[in-house]
Amino acid sequence: MTTLRSTLSDRKNDFNSHLALAQAMDLRLFEGDPMQIGDITLSVRHLMTIKSGLIIHLYNIVEAVMTCTIKEVGSAVRSIPPVEWSNDTLKEWLRFYASMGTDGNEESRLNVVHKAALKLLAKETIEDLKFKKPSGTWSDKVIYTFSKRLNVQFRLTEDIARKISPNARYGDKSPLEFLADRRNAIAHGRRSFEDGAADLTLQEIQDLAETTTEYMELAVAAFQSFLDDRKFVADPV
Repeated sequence: MTTLRSTLSDRKNDFNSHLALAQAMDLRLFEGDPMQIGDITLSVRHLMTIKSGLIIHLYNIVEAVMTCTIKEVGSAVRSIPPVEWSNDTLKEWLRFYASMGTDGNEESRLNVVHKAALKLLAKETIEDLKFKKPSGTWSDKVIYTFSKRLNVQFRLTEDIARKISPNARYGDKSPLEFLADRRNAIAHGRRSFEDGAADLTLQEIQDLAETTTEYMELAVAAFQSFLDDRKFVADPV
């Protein structure tokens, strides 16, 4: 199993364990059976906090996979000299490298360009090759933008295209956009952990998780094919 696929599988299994705990707790509370842990009697308030944790955990799957993707693509590209990079690959490396010199005076910007030129001419070693994530929290739109920039062939199945289309259920956002927005609301304090997922049932969270992981499976397949087929290499002249 590749690093990308194992990362997705491991994070998905972790989430499912977390979800199973919440479902067991929900069932016990619904049946009216008290749950005592030491001096604490578990209540709906505790379940609400766990539900917010599920949202954070689910978004973590997306971010973990995409962080791993950027690292894996960087490692693969670094294994060949810059002269062999495709135009899209070169452009994306320059996007990252140039972003380090957007501030400052003319001399500092020139130094950034000069250092990039030395690396591309193989006069300096590229120690840690990175690519720049598109702006915004990871969502299907941001992932698609990143794949398009690298010319990754990312095609959705008809079923997944339907599932991730903007939906009134998610405030006219796609499920992954909703997930990103809700995760930010909880993580940055706009919503407390107790009310972060108050408007979502566990079944709705499970549905969101299934759509998210199905989409990420397609994303992993697309980026893995990009790596396996060495699409970051320039076509022979």
